[in-house]
Amino acid sequence: MLNLVLQLPAQEQEQLIQEIKKTSSNNKDEDLLSVFDRIGRNAQAKGLTEETLEELLADES
Repeated sequence: MLNLVLQLPAQEQEQLIQEIKKTSSNNKDEDLLSVFDRIGRNAQAKGLTEETLEELLADES
């Protein structure tokens, strides 16, 4: 997961960090799988599809 985050532009990394800080204090008892599930649902709700994710993560080296 960290490798994926590090591939994001700096502004998006900062947005993600701020969102994690904001929600982490509200969800202290939430386990890691629940966090990933919630992130996935939020991403899908914002229009992220599996195909789009694959394109974003494609290795262009």
